[in-house]
Amino acid sequence: MPHFYAKELATPPMPFEEQGFKFCYEAQSLRDPRVSLIRVQHPSSDFCLLKIVQQGGVLCKGEKSSRPIPVGILQHALEILSHYGKQVRGNLALSHCPSQAFLLDFKHFNFESFYLEIGFGSGRFLLQKAQANPENIYIGLEVHTPSIEQVLRQIELLELKNLYIAHADARTLLEVLPPNCEGLDIHFPVPWPKHPNRRIFTPHTLENMLAILRPKGEIWLRTDSLEYFKSSLELALNAPTCQATIAKNAPQEVVSKYEARWVRQEKDIYDLRLQSSAKSVHPNLPLLLPMPQNVKPKGVKASSLWQKKPIIGEDYFLNIQDVLEYEDSWLLAVSLGDVRFPLNKILCWDRGGGGLEYVGGVPFNTKAQRHAHEALCALLQEV
Repeated sequence: MPHFYAKELATPPMPFEEQGFKFCYEAQSLRDPRVSLIRVQHPSSDFCLLKIVQQGGVLCKGEKSSRPIPVGILQHALEILSHYGKQVRGNLALSHCPSQAFLLDFKHFNFESFYLEIGFGSGRFLLQKAQANPENIYIGLEVHTPSIEQVLRQIELLELKNLYIAHADARTLLEVLPPNCEGLDIHFPVPWPKHPNRRIFTPHTLENMLAILRPKGEIWLRTDSLEYFKSSLELALNAPTCQATIAKNAPQEVVSKYEARWVRQEKDIYDLRLQSSAKSVHPNLPLLLPMPQNVKPKGVKASSLWQKKPIIGEDYFLNIQDVLEYEDSWLLAVSLGDVRFPLNKILCWDRGGGGLEYVGGVPFNTKAQRHAHEALCALLQEV
């Protein structure tokens, strides 16, 4: 993550704008006086920078919930702040920030049909399919920011109009996507030999994958791990409505550099293709959480929030990690959703008007995140 250290840092009074960035305010932690968050808005992004006063200086970096933000955007914002510091050092060499035009905005997700690839890496396979089939819509999901930016640059260079990229955890997104998927590719996912619960192929995610498929739609898993292949096949055989086809060392038209290396090493490659044998009954729900109009406080004490133990429900959890204050607003640093793959977010709560918003965008409308959000709203009104 980009960051910088400064012996001293004296920013102008906020809000101030510079080079297309608006530095809105600085909220002070009520838990640790050395910590604060600076909210930053850019035409394509809304995020927080973390500022920590340390012995002998100040550290500034992206807050952990800012990881979906393009690295170039974070670097640029930090570089602007660094101009107000003395004896600055860090990794702020500005990198090219590709166009965000094809970075998917789930507020406007309205595709009648689409093809999906989870964990596209270098994007070679995804880019080739989009080039060869301009009449189809392709969506690539990835959590590795450099890979996302690399493929966004390729979309620009190739002038593609039918390929969209999203920084999203497929394990949550699959639960809310509409049943309009023509095909779902998962090529060489991390096998997680010591942590199989972190795999993309689990009973829960497989159920959601099958549920979003259109009739004759297909899931294609390609892996070099025999153990992963066997466990995924076992999941498929245990699924109530699933047809499976398997292959070994089947030649492919498009081969990634890693697969080419494995083929030279005479390493086996396994294919598992799955189709649902039942019509999808996946509910067509809003993709994003519906937000309450306002959440009025009732004498809330900050310490009663961040000192509270994590709330663990039957299918969700909520942990308030910190409360930061700016005038009549609180920023709540929370971890919420499914305990297996938690989501870190910052919420801004206007304690005067009761307005509640997620910095950087609303979470997906999964059952776990919806229940955690409801628990948070109830907590803010009770304490």
